Amino acid sequence: MAGEPGGDARTRLLRRLRGRRFDRIRYRAQDAVAIRAFGSRPNPRSFRAAVRDLAQVRWYPVRGDTYLVKWPYLGGALPKGARVERGGWDHENCSACHRRIEAGRTFWQTARGDCIWLCPYGARD
Repeated sequence: MAGEPGGDARTRLLRRLRGRRFDRIRYRAQDAVAIRAFGSRPNPRSFRAAVRDLAQVRWYPVRGDTYLVKWPYLGGALPKGARVERGGWDHENCSACHRRIEAGRTFWQTARGDCIWLCPYGARD
């Protein structure tokens, strides 16, 4: 955090990445699984099983206690009530500053090891 020795989280991440090789990539939207969830108890059981082990799940408030839940579609069977939304996974977030990396924009990705994505900090593509 700010004020700590070594700087904030962004600065610490960038220092840790010093000397690593990155590839410049243009982000393309991916298909997403989309399902509505109600309240704090996602249902049905197949939905809970599907999202339990996912690293990336986004919850979008729709109305009241209803959420649209999305995650990248990797193929295979869908949970009951889910559908595939073409191009529904339309952005990622920079690992350092959390800015959105929109479809069609470029970003930098580590060439080996942990997958780290860095935005171009407003650079023109």
